[in-house]
Amino acid sequence: MVITAGEKAPEFSILAKILGEFLKLDPASAAAAARHCWGVLGSDLEEAAAGQLAGLCADFGIPATRLPSPQPGLPPEERITKAFFENGTASFTGSGGLNVTAGPGDIIVLAAAPIKEGTLRTVKTTEGPSGQEKAVRLGIMAVTGLPIGFGKNREVKKEVKSSEMSFYLDIIFSAGPRRLRLSSDNFNFSCLKKKITYSSQLNFRLLAAELASFTPSAFKNAGLRAILEAKQLTLLPYDSLADLEKETLRLMLAAKG
Repeated sequence: MVITAGEKAPEFSILAKILGEFLKLDPASAAAAARHCWGVLGSDLEEAAAGQLAGLCADFGIPATRLPSPQPGLPPEERITKAFFENGTASFTGSGGLNVTAGPGDIIVLAAAPIKEGTLRTVKTTEGPSGQEKAVRLGIMAVTGLPIGFGKNREVKKEVKSSEMSFYLDIIFSAGPRRLRLSSDNFNFSCLKKKITYSSQLNFRLLAAELASFTPSAFKNAGLRAILEAKQLTLLPYDSLADLEKETLRLMLAAKG
């Protein structure tokens, strides 16, 4: 397995060149592969192929790490709904009696991302005859003189698509390891105290900054760095939670050395 070393992954353009040459891809395919690799350049590789890939990284000036494959995946997520900071410690609670207390050195990765989630729901409506149908029936009645009416109402089922932006943050601990996850849609931000606002997305940014300040040595992903630098998050290529989790996995492996 070959991953980029260190906290910050290289630019997508450089990753595209490396993957394009290694996998013999055309530019468009290489760009797509780079967009979703998040620094995980290859896994389940033969020793010779891993060496070739690491050599390509070196040619482009990119530090890379070779690891035995398969590596352990991300630990299962544990959902938290509340946090509390006091006396140099952080406490996290969730459903089912989850209660985790940590010091700054216990957390090795903080990874945040905006995820657009689509929903599909079926809506039932009652519709009467259309204007064209009524016009036809009026014409028939005018010609025949028969009172045929305009027809009955009918129930119509329609599928309605919608999408909403949610913000997620994963916290990786060195012990276990274990992974706590919070969602902006289901979190009590009262720990922000006087900083709290009426916007869950702004509260999420404030909490992410609070966590980054609490554990400055933790590796931070591209999403969290964008939050700290007040950049627009929607420009980042997080198409699904799978992107966040792949990036978090690389950071966890890199942080553990």
